[in-house]
Formats: sequence, C-alpha cells, structure tokens
Amino acid sequence: QRVRDMNDIVYRRAKTDDAEAIYVFGRQLLSETSLMLLYPDERAKSIDDMRFVIQRFQEMPCHFLINAWDGDLCVGEALCMGGQFKRNKHAGRIGVGILASHYGRGVGKGLMRAIERVAEAIGIVRLDLTVMEHNKRAHHLYLSMGYKDEGINRHSLLVDGKWVNEIMMAKLLDEAA
Repeated sequence: QRVRDMNDIVYRRAKTDDAEAIYVFGRQLLSETSLMLLYPDERAKSIDDMRFVIQRFQEMPCHFLINAWDGDLCVGEALCMGGQFKRNKHAGRIGVGILASHYGRGVGKGLMRAIERVAEAIGIVRLDLTVMEHNKRAHHLYLSMGYKDEGINRHSLLVDGKWVNEIMMAKLLDEAA
C-alpha cells in the first residue's frame, strides 16, 4: 500500500528491490546525525545485508519497515518491531529517521501515520519509543502525534563518550481520538 502526501512524498513498506536505495539512505542518515541509536558501522554493511534485513522484516508477522520516498530517493524510515509472544504481541517498539534535507516538510508525521495505520491493521494497539532527551524536534513531533511521556531512562546511552538520557513515550492506538 502506497500513500502520497501533499509534498509528493510516498510512504510504503520496504521491498527487497529497495535495498540499494535504503542502504544509501542509512549511510547518509547516520553520517549526518548522532540522534539515532546506531553508529554508522552498526547498520547494514552492504546492499546484500540491507536486503537480508528487509527480508527478515517481511518474514516476521509483527515487524515492518516503512520508507518515505521523494521520487527515487529514500528520505525517511520508520520501523516497528512487534512483540513475539501472546502477552506482548499487541505492542510494538518504533524508531524513525529522516534525512536533514527533509526536516520540516511533514515527513516525520507522514511516517508516524503510516506506522500507525499498519500497526492497527495487524492488531498492534500500543506503540512505544524512546527519544534522546535533548532531541527537542523529535520529542515535539511525538507529543503532537498523541504520544505521552512515560518516564526517563537515565544514562541509557553512551554517545561519543557522554551519557544521554532517553524519554520513554507511548501511544495507545485504541484510545486515540
């Protein structure tokens, strides 16, 4: 399923044919920000590695990867890793990344809406995430989308030799307005 927004950005689930473009996106994303969980050398190391990651997401029923496309250029990514057991299969952990060139263009909101649509369709009712405490732009986005702060993970990340706290956030889709 493809959804196009007013800026002509297309949001759709990743396909193995997208591996090269998503690999290039990931390299660029991690080279331009330190706000993501991974360092550049921790993401897929090749196009084949990226293809394998996409295949794994396709094989797992509660996992999915959605990308934002500006023409042929991958400019954003949102992933959901749903629970794998009866007691937590209704909950998904999400992550979002957007190229700096597309900040302020609604790509974050588009990705969040796409994640929520797919999550609801497969029976996920709780989405949670963490955001670095100093990442005000992302924190504001999540609040504007109805996510609530649930607490602070103190010293949960070590980024470039400095401790970083993360804000835990969640949204209950079955309570959303």
